[in-house]
Amino acid sequence: MKNEIGKRIQQFREKLGLNQGEFSREIKISQTTVSRVESGEKKPSQAFLNAMMIRYAVNPDWVLTGKGEMFSPVEDYITKGIELFGEEAMSAGLAKILDNPRFAKFRLLLEARELVAGDIDDELAAYLQYIIENWREGERKQHWVMGQLEMAFREVKEKYQF
Repeated sequence: MKNEIGKRIQQFREKLGLNQGEFSREIKISQTTVSRVESGEKKPSQAFLNAMMIRYAVNPDWVLTGKGEMFSPVEDYITKGIELFGEEAMSAGLAKILDNPRFAKFRLLLEARELVAGDIDDELAAYLQYIIENWREGERKQHWVMGQLEMAFREVKEKYQF
């Protein structure tokens, strides 16, 4: 009997850099069960697959068939969270995350996406394009860009706690 499912689970676990004990603790499935599934003695239960999906956003189709990407698309994972916790709880949780200084970059990325998606002034667009082009040139230019921005916008560093 081929053990493609077990091999994919082992591949996933190793990609995360976890041994079987660590992995089993994280998904709250016994190490014996993880070992038996990886060796092909046992097929993963729906609870096993759900535990992997909830903890690590693994794509269960990839585990079972090898088709698709190893990880579920982000939007699928968020959708599952909304279905599991409800819209109000999920939006409250996301609001807390967006207010947490640890995730300032995430919040800024969302705000930048909204800005770029909207109708922005041509002059502002030109400045942003210039910054991005210089940023892409490498570390030396990135330091220069940051120096220019820090001089021009001193309050940003304080406000966003970089």
